[in-house]
Amino acid sequence: MVTATINENEATATDLRVIKELTDNHGWKVGDTLLYQPQYSLTPEQQERFQGRKSIKPDIVLQDMHCTPLIVIENKLKDPKKALPQLRLLYSQILRPRFLYACSKERNLFYDMAWRGLDAGEFRTVNSFLSVEEVKIKIEQEKKRKQELNIVIDTTIAGGFDPNIGKERYYQTDCIKALLAAIKNGQQKMLVHMATGLGKTRVAVALCKALLEHGLARRILFVVDRRLLAEQARDDGFSLISPTYNAAWVTTSNYKTHKNKDIHIVVIDTLEIIHQGIPGNFYDLLIVDECHRSINLNRRIIFDHFLCPRIGLTATPRFAVAKDRTKVPDDDLAILDTYRLFGCESGEPTYHYNIDRGIDEGFLAPYKVEEIKTHLTKMAEEEGIEFDYVLDPDERKKIELDTAKKLKLEQLNRKYLTEKTAKRIAEEIRNRTEYGEKIILFGVSQPHCLMLAKALNEVFDDNGSSNPRYAESIISENQELNRALKGWFKKPYQKPYIAVSVDIMSTGVDIPCVRYIAFSALTKSVGKYIQMLGQGTRLDSKTGKFSFQVFDFVGLCKRMEDNGKGSPKENKKVVKGRGVKGGGGGETGVKGDWFIVDNPDPSNLIQRVCVHEGAVEIIDNIPIEEAKKIFEEQVKGTDNPDIIAIKKKLIEKEDYEPSQKDIDNVIDFIRKPQIYMDEGQLQKIYDYPGGTAWDFFLHVLGVKSVPTPLERIKKGYESYIASSVYNDEQVRVLRKIKDIFASNINSYGKIDTTTIFGNPVYEGIIGNFDSVNALFEDKLNEVIEEMAQTFCMRKAA
Repeated sequence: MVTATINENEATATDLRVIKELTDNHGWKVGDTLLYQPQYSLTPEQQERFQGRKSIKPDIVLQDMHCTPLIVIENKLKDPKKALPQLRLLYSQILRPRFLYACSKERNLFYDMAWRGLDAGEFRTVNSFLSVEEVKIKIEQEKKRKQELNIVIDTTIAGGFDPNIGKERYYQTDCIKALLAAIKNGQQKMLVHMATGLGKTRVAVALCKALLEHGLARRILFVVDRRLLAEQARDDGFSLISPTYNAAWVTTSNYKTHKNKDIHIVVIDTLEIIHQGIPGNFYDLLIVDECHRSINLNRRIIFDHFLCPRIGLTATPRFAVAKDRTKVPDDDLAILDTYRLFGCESGEPTYHYNIDRGIDEGFLAPYKVEEIKTHLTKMAEEEGIEFDYVLDPDERKKIELDTAKKLKLEQLNRKYLTEKTAKRIAEEIRNRTEYGEKIILFGVSQPHCLMLAKALNEVFDDNGSSNPRYAESIISENQELNRALKGWFKKPYQKPYIAVSVDIMSTGVDIPCVRYIAFSALTKSVGKYIQMLGQGTRLDSKTGKFSFQVFDFVGLCKRMEDNGKGSPKENKKVVKGRGVKGGGGGETGVKGDWFIVDNPDPSNLIQRVCVHEGAVEIIDNIPIEEAKKIFEEQVKGTDNPDIIAIKKKLIEKEDYEPSQKDIDNVIDFIRKPQIYMDEGQLQKIYDYPGGTAWDFFLHVLGVKSVPTPLERIKKGYESYIASSVYNDEQVRVLRKIKDIFASNINSYGKIDTTTIFGNPVYEGIIGNFDSVNALFEDKLNEVIEEMAQTFCMRKAA
């Protein structure tokens, strides 16, 4: 029955590849735990069930020391539609292994018999095999999953009594129990919709602790969409279960250093770069925070890479889409994608708790809406504003237009800025608020936010200060600056009292003392509106904040059919005897030399700043190329002893792995006066969102180049093919068109079959359209269209 040796003349190339990897890298032993082409006789009952068969002879069987089959591997994968059902229905029924692999020259497919839910019938592409130790762990986890464990939830983290609101947050415990039940049920996709301010991160932390504590998971991946949120999750979230369970924020440069930590926190852009180098079975659970921002369909291939349950956390309900479904904004399409990718395209989330319920039950602050339209806004909304010149934003010179233009509300502040409107908004905020109350004001662009912040500081400056700092614009890609400004804004009795932002303050902001949300920009996205509104919903008994108010300067709330929710309660005064209500004045007309200013695009500028002792010093705003030159000259010519020591290590040892101290030294180096930049700005300079300071440091030294956009598309293309269940011949054809596909997406942002087969060179390489289309069962157009959509979205992101 058992073949202990392998006849290389009889073994296929696929057999030899698989056996070599299993024995060399994963601890299996030929003739002991690895059997090659063993033969198993069927019992009379099995022969009756599988007519015409007296025995079976799988290609490879992996077994434990008691000769119990654990894994069956087959190499007959020319036609997946026939081979996969046979593997699952025949061998699994007779040998009853836990895991199945179907392998070919091109790829490996994997199936876990414990999977349940909508995707339970699908084999998944993998980049590695399970080791002896990993199989033992997964089998033990499955035993525990099936046991009636009394899983204890730490109510000091989630679900316990909250003195801020005077009662238990019972819904957090209910949510964790619902997720634990789904996981114990073998469900692979789960989604939590919980309104902003209800504690999704604490729910995730308490869930992770319960799973790790009871042996249901040993490694967990927590995904966020921004670097500041990764830092926040590590320092304010998972620190609650440290040092018992350790969490690390992993990047492209420190993944190996933190490989054995219990919880990995990663930014989605980084994960896009590193996921192919991580075994698909490495994690036991994947949690995606703010998944309506982190995931859309083009990221499916990243998350499908991991063979573990996935949980999405979102504050945005599925109904948050425009009524006119033909004009759904991209932000809202991402919400629909989110529900689809977490297994509830038509069904309900695993747990659901919306803003209305939160307000009704006293866990969130009620609010009222006040619409305040300036004269200019009304004119733009009703008739449009006619103008024939604009002002240069720097020199304030007139720029005469060829023809008079009419500006409607949708264009106001998007293409042109108006200083008078900014001043009027500032005056209205001064008139309607008490000194020291925290406000988030949303603008439409970085220059618009700067203009609003300037106007606010002018109207709140009673002492003639040169730098009143009553308002700050939180808009920069400089992470250090944003971190400092957010930290100052979060303190209830400290300036700045008003944060002006485009997008940075719309998600992942935990500032309970915010009493006003103000809109001076329109959006068509219902989801984005809900996210911005949610930044005011937290209660804060420490500062006497029990409700909040919305100031709507553009009529956004009416468009969203929002008249407020709940019965607002009176808030306690923040500061007594400071500031005087008043100021303002009517807006009598719209003419004037300062009326309309061109809205510049800051995307090609780098703002260098110095943050120190509670203050911000703006060094300069310089073009990207100039910033790049400064960085590269300093890296190559520095006399910094720490950097010189790192350079020496890189010379002495090829493929040198940096220590955390090395990485910290490089990060500190780029912040110093000679450079005055940070990692986020380097990502912008080199057009590499997932890169780290270490990556850019190596790039300048010529040790390891930052991949170009074209190279990244080609790498993603390979990942896409690997994650899709195509047969080997289809995979070979798709690989042949990789170059033309990638170059067209990179250069033009689109491609179709006409472009591919209109090129005689490529037609000569892969064949004519009809023959290739037949290979894809007449669906080649759909295949290329889906791939083009995926990579165009990724390029745009």
